Amino acid sequence: MSNRRMPRRLGLGLVLLGCALPILQGCTYLKYRAEDAADMMDLGVTWTQKPTFSLYACLMGLSSMGAGCVDGKFAGIGGGQVGVQRYVNKNMGLLIWTYEEIAFGDFDLSKPETLTRWHAGPIGWVKYFPRRPSYAPS
Repeated sequence: MSNRRMPRRLGLGLVLLGCALPILQGCTYLKYRAEDAADMMDLGVTWTQKPTFSLYACLMGLSSMGAGCVDGKFAGIGGGQVGVQRYVNKNMGLLIWTYEEIAFGDFDLSKPETLTRWHAGPIGWVKYFPRRPSYAPS
């Protein structure tokens, strides 16, 4: 009878060990998952001091449709950071060509190197070498 229970106990022990491994690794596992989430998306709310307009849809980074210009504050997950920070986004998307400038946190509008700029869409890929945000997945 004890020989029949041994595989069950061994299986149960392996399942419990598998469930306990993330906990045994400490909080570093969850910390890295939170950093991954911050690098994978921009999700939040924007507001400005003066009224602006933006109607823009990004098509998985391949192209976009719409236009907008926002210079204000951003609260949420954006630019690889979490919290409230300064935000600028200028974009024009025509499906076959897209241009976008984006910046989170500390940047200077008079210095283009502090902004992340790129072109997308078939014309953007052919005419301009893409420069993706450092926090965007490759």
